[in-house]
Amino acid sequence: MRIEIIEERDNPLLNRREIKLRIFFERETPRFLDVRRKLIEKLKLRDELTIVNSIYTEFGRHSASCYLKVYKDKESMRVEPEHRIRKNFPKKEEKEDKGKEGDKNE
Repeated sequence: MRIEIIEERDNPLLNRREIKLRIFFERETPRFLDVRRKLIEKLKLRDELTIVNSIYTEFGRHSASCYLKVYKDKESMRVEPEHRIRKNFPKKEEKEDKGKEGDKNE
């Protein structure tokens, strides 16, 4: 996966750095958490303070636009909606529960 940073700015009011970027990938669109992990690794960001706000894949292309927020501390992350926190930091228990529910329906 290749990454191209389009814009990067500091937002002192919300105590975070905002990054707009484009990713280029081979074959199918990568999963959300895989993209998140690769971005954190390649940009050398702190996992617990990074929120991937959005990933928009361009139709018919092997590229996507992304928007990241990198907070300075955990306290500043309180402005993030709960659904976005859950998407970026899924709990292992939720994954296990989904697997158990699938067994019950069969």
